[in-house]
Amino acid sequence: MKKKKDKSRFNKKYLLILVAIVAIIIVFFIVKSNTTNDGLKYNKNKSFIKTQKVEGIIFKNIKCTYDGKNSLISYTMINKAKKNIYLNNYDIIVKDKNNVKLTRISAHVTQTLAPKESVDMANQVVGVDLTGAYYMELKINTKKE
Repeated sequence: MKKKKDKSRFNKKYLLILVAIVAIIIVFFIVKSNTTNDGLKYNKNKSFIKTQKVEGIIFKNIKCTYDGKNSLISYTMINKAKKNIYLNNYDIIVKDKNNVKLTRISAHVTQTLAPKESVDMANQVVGVDLTGAYYMELKINTKKE
């Protein structure tokens, strides 16, 4: 009888050790998943990086990185309208999960986008980590002044 109890304790100890090792590995991968070998931290919140359409312009391929000092938001803008769109500045309002504004980026751009034309853009935010942001609100001015 005693050998069976010893064997049972022995199995429980190994099971606990195995569970602890698996838990440590899972925690490591969760922490590691937000950074990559390039040293950048990425915003992976689907609500932030999702494709958006504003005033006939599609914003897609949205990426937000943080290098330890500054955040960089990059994206592709595509004119999905059947006419030229005159782009006269726009604002990007970045919000947290409680819909509280973290920052506002004012892009000073004047450009005409032809139908189906695309342009890659990037905006840097100095001294702020936006990789935890949840929402990006776009306000576009398409009026000629």
